[in-house]
Amino acid sequence: MKKIFFLILIILIAVVAFIYKNRDPKLLTIELPPAQEYRDFVVENTTSTEEVSLEPEETVVEDEEIIENEEAVVEPEVPLVEDEPEEKSVVKAGTNLKVPFISQAPSKNWEQPFQDACEEASVLMVDYYYNGKQVPGVAEQEDILSAMVKWQEDNWGGHHNLPADKVAELIYATFNYRVEVVEDLTAVKLKYYLDQGQPVIIPADGRKLANPYFKNGGPAYHMLVVKGYVDDKFITNDPGTMHGADFVYSEENLFYSIHDWNTEKDQAIGPSVGLILYPN
Repeated sequence: MKKIFFLILIILIAVVAFIYKNRDPKLLTIELPPAQEYRDFVVENTTSTEEVSLEPEETVVEDEEIIENEEAVVEPEVPLVEDEPEEKSVVKAGTNLKVPFISQAPSKNWEQPFQDACEEASVLMVDYYYNGKQVPGVAEQEDILSAMVKWQEDNWGGHHNLPADKVAELIYATFNYRVEVVEDLTAVKLKYYLDQGQPVIIPADGRKLANPYFKNGGPAYHMLVVKGYVDDKFITNDPGTMHGADFVYSEENLFYSIHDWNTEKDQAIGPSVGLILYPN
């Protein structure tokens, strides 16, 4: 009798594992909220109601100084986030940022360096969102991604999987954004930033994402842009597939997959973190 019980238990576990392994996030179809541009979140300065002095202010002219330093990469200053997001701070049903989609292989050429250019493509998408740029042609997209790869080869000796803090350095060096690495990323924090008009770049174990468009089960390490949410589902631009625009992952699936890259272990087993870019 015990043997039959254990046999049934093993079969049930196998069935559940098969269903989970072969789950299809694409089945998560939602009605997308209206896409919002970054300028929709920018508060324009208005005339103060306080008394304005008519006397000219003293102008201080500083000497111009040109500093040439091609070797050192300055660590990006991490801005302080006032009002740490709490559970009660999330009241909206959904947000959808108008982040343009760019694949890491714009011309469907999945050879190197594009096979591992998810970090670069994610950064480029967020840059175009903040600047309200139109996505250029395929050739120009490839040129920009290749230039970011070349910078790494020239400065770091190769094109490697990058943990979040190194991606922050890359962003600062190539696009001059201030970058914050958000520790202990949660769904509440993620929604908080999205509600402020800030897309979040996340690192993940691509195999755990179980994206049906990934080949060979997905990459061991991946990066993508979270651009919105509706209830417990997150809207992403996933550069790992040509079908990655507005790709929806469940909260459970996404946070099961989010892991930073551990360079020593050579695996995506690090903590749950996210990258926020701050325009100058």
